[in-house]
Amino acid sequence: MLAIRSPYAIGMLALTLPLAACSDGTAGPGQVPARLSFRTTTGGTARQPLAVVEVEIQDANGHLVTSANDEVTIRLDVNPGSLVLHASGAAANDRIIELVDQLHPEVLTPFLSNNEGTGETLAMVYDSAAAVVLSTDLDNALNAIDPVTGALTNIGDLGASLKGIAFESSSGRLIGAAAFTDSVMQVNQTTGVGTWLGRVTAGTDSIEGFNGLAEDPVSGTLYAVVKLRDNPNRKVRSLVTLDIAALAATSVAALSENGVAGISFARDGTLLAVTGDGADIPETLWQVTKTDGTMTSIVTMGNGADGESIAVVPAFLTGTLTVQAVNGVAAFTGLVITAAADGYTFAATAPGLTSATSAAFNIVP
Repeated sequence: MLAIRSPYAIGMLALTLPLAACSDGTAGPGQVPARLSFRTTTGGTARQPLAVVEVEIQDANGHLVTSANDEVTIRLDVNPGSLVLHASGAAANDRIIELVDQLHPEVLTPFLSNNEGTGETLAMVYDSAAAVVLSTDLDNALNAIDPVTGALTNIGDLGASLKGIAFESSSGRLIGAAAFTDSVMQVNQTTGVGTWLGRVTAGTDSIEGFNGLAEDPVSGTLYAVVKLRDNPNRKVRSLVTLDIAALAATSVAALSENGVAGISFARDGTLLAVTGDGADIPETLWQVTKTDGTMTSIVTMGNGADGESIAVVPAFLTGTLTVQAVNGVAAFTGLVITAAADGYTFAATAPGLTSATSAAFNIVP
């Protein structure tokens, strides 16, 4: 019997060929890129280049599209790591700004930039929304410090010297505590304009000035370091909790080391402190017991004379973070993560494609 193939049937056969996947599991010619997918991601060592990280461009069925050459961008998604940013005093109008690994005590290479002004840094806090460290100085300025480069940008004039700044999670407000009085203010982090909220009472004692302010990320409690008038030793500082709505401080204990000049919280609720140049043990990072004020030394940091402050900042990813795919695979080499922790993940994005998240991996010291 003679079989006749119509032109329509032949045309349909030709149309379906480009859409068929190849027998090796890759996509055939003309397959449409639809999504990203990570290949196996291994961990590595903090501040050392990771093994190559590869992201596939796949079709909707999960087949590799070997013809794709899209630009893919990578970033940290889950980021459990952190470092401490430390600012110290001026030298020829430069300021020591350095990163410190508090878990595996090490002072990293300091950043020295020439635009940090002449007023000593008084207080710092990490602004997660803007990914910068907000800082105050003795010139009453509110500044933003890039935690990756150390570069400082002036935001505005506070009109007061603040020796503590912290975000109040319940309201989102940036709260500032005065260096030389018992008052606190609300600060506009976009303009630097401050509005006084009032004077803080401290039971039967009174506050001469603040030397640190930070919110516990676990409990939401606001802690402050204060100088109390009834204490004749000016170097001795006390740890208190603050109720901003009531403008009231509740004493915790006198700190076991004198000359504390700033505090910050690690993500797990560990309270950290820095001692100033006038302390018996200066320019040192400490862990503080929140219940009794006992301080344990972690590491000695850079000595820059007047002015000490700290802020806990997230670990960050460096290297070339956008690459063009070759044969459907974007290969990232030379990526570095700055702090050890368990449970990091990457996220990858490309215009028009569904993003992807890697499996969790660990970074060791």
